[in-house]
Amino acid sequence: MEHTEKPRILFLNSPYLLIEPFHQHMPPLSILYLASYMEKCGYTPAIYSLDTFAQLGGMFYFGYNLENLFKQIKEMKPQMIGITCVFSSRWPFTQRLTQVIKKAFPDIPLVIGGIHPTTFPEHCLTSSSADYLIIGEGEESVIELFKHILANTKPYGVDGIVFKDEDRLYVNEKKHFIPDLDQIPFPAFHLVDEKTYHAIRTQDRISQFKGLYFPLLTSRSCPNQCTFCNMYLCHGKQWRSRSAENVLAEIDYLSDKYKCRQFAIVDDNFSLSRTRTIAILDGIIAMNKDIRLITPNGLSVSTLDDEVVKKFKRAGALEICIAIESGNEEIRNVVYNKRIKTEKVYEVADACKRHGLSLRTFFMVGAPGESDSTIDESIQMMRRLRVPTYINITTPYKGTQLYDYYIEKGMIKKEDVEAGFSVDLRLPAEQLANYENIIIWRRRLQIANIRYSWPELLRSPGFLNLNSLARLISGIIFPAKITHERINFVLDKYLSLKNS
Repeated sequence: MEHTEKPRILFLNSPYLLIEPFHQHMPPLSILYLASYMEKCGYTPAIYSLDTFAQLGGMFYFGYNLENLFKQIKEMKPQMIGITCVFSSRWPFTQRLTQVIKKAFPDIPLVIGGIHPTTFPEHCLTSSSADYLIIGEGEESVIELFKHILANTKPYGVDGIVFKDEDRLYVNEKKHFIPDLDQIPFPAFHLVDEKTYHAIRTQDRISQFKGLYFPLLTSRSCPNQCTFCNMYLCHGKQWRSRSAENVLAEIDYLSDKYKCRQFAIVDDNFSLSRTRTIAILDGIIAMNKDIRLITPNGLSVSTLDDEVVKKFKRAGALEICIAIESGNEEIRNVVYNKRIKTEKVYEVADACKRHGLSLRTFFMVGAPGESDSTIDESIQMMRRLRVPTYINITTPYKGTQLYDYYIEKGMIKKEDVEAGFSVDLRLPAEQLANYENIIIWRRRLQIANIRYSWPELLRSPGFLNLNSLARLISGIIFPAKITHERINFVLDKYLSLKNS
C-alpha cells in the first residue's frame, strides 16, 4: 500500500453483543465526521469496518477478525488509532479491543471516545489500554490532540482530553462546542466500502427502506431534559443546528454522487425549530428528486402539528416516529419529564392519518412506579393508535435523574454501570429485583403491538423478511440473558489476549 506524506489516523468501531441479529448498517456517524474533519485539516484518515459475525446460543456477536485487523494496521502504519464506543453496553468490548491492539502495537497511540468514555472518563482510561480519551464532541479536540502526538508533547490545555502523565491523571473538562455546524464537512462516506454494507441493508431492512440509505445528522443536542437521556454529555446542553441550506446541500450531494434517494434523520430533536423544519422540508419538495425520509430516532410530539405533518408527507417521508414512552401520564410526564399530554399524542396521530403518513411510536417499560395497571394504559393507547411500536427497557444512564434514583435506591451498582453491564435498552439491569416482571411486561406490550398494528406491519417491507422475524423471536419472545459470564466467554473467544 502506498502512503502519502500526510500523517495517518485509523478509526475503529467497537465490537458488540446483542440478543438479536441486528447488523451495523453503517459505521457510526461520529467517526465518519471525525474522518472528514481530519481530511479537511490535511491528514489521512481510514475507517475499518466490523467484519466478523457469530451466533452463540441466543447471542449475536459482531466484531473484528483480529488477524485481518492487525494486517491492515501493519500496512497502513497509522500514527494514531481511535476507537468509538457508541453505546455503554459495548464498553467491555471496547475495553478489550484496546488491550489486544496495544499488546500487538505498543508504540501506536490509542484514543477512545463515545458516550461511555465521555460518561466515565477516569474509569475508562485507567481500566483500558488507551493512552488518551476524548470527552464529547470530538472534531476540534482530536485535531489538537493529534498535533501534540505528532510533536511528542502532552496535551495539557486541550479541551476535553483525558490522559496520564507520570502516574497523574489529567482530566480536561469539555467546555467548548462547535457553534457553527455548517463549518464541519459532510461525513466521510467515501471512506466506506459500500459493497460491505449493501447485502446487510438488503436483508436487514430499517423501517421501510431497502438497500442503500444514508443517515443525516442536522443538529446536535436537545434542550428537553428527559430524565432518562444523557446525550447532553456529548453534545452540550444547547441545541445547535445546521442551516437548512447546508442540510439541503448534503442531500443534494449524496443523491447525486451515490444515486441514493433514501435518508434517515437521526437527530435527537430534528424538529425543535419549526421555521427550520419547514425550510428543510420545503427545500426537499423543491428538489423534485423523489426523496424518501424516515426519522428513526423519533421526533418530539410537541413540535408537530397538521401543517408540519403535511410537509413531511409532501417531502417524501415514508413514516415518522414519535417518542411517547408510556400510556400513563404520570410515568410519561412526572417520571420521564416528557411534558406531553395524551390529547397531543392523538392530535399528531390523527394528523398523520389524515395526510396518509405512516406513524411509528416509542414506548419504554420498567420505569419506577411501573405496574400491571400502567402497562394496561400503554396497551390501551396502542389500541387507540394502532401503529407499530418500538419497545425498549427503561435504562438508567449516568448523568440522568433516573440514574441518581436507581443508585440512591440501591437498584443498580455504579461499578456495574461503569463496566457496561447494566445499560442495555433490550434487557433490564441484571440485578433488578423486578427483572422478570419487566420481561413479562415487555412481552405483553409486544403482543399488543402486533395485535393492534398488524395491518400496518404487513404493509411495511421492513417487516416481511427472515432477519426481522429472527430479531422478533430472539429479541422479544425468547430473549437470552446476557450475563457477566457470557460476556467474558465472548471476550475470551473473539478478543483473546492470549492470541493477540
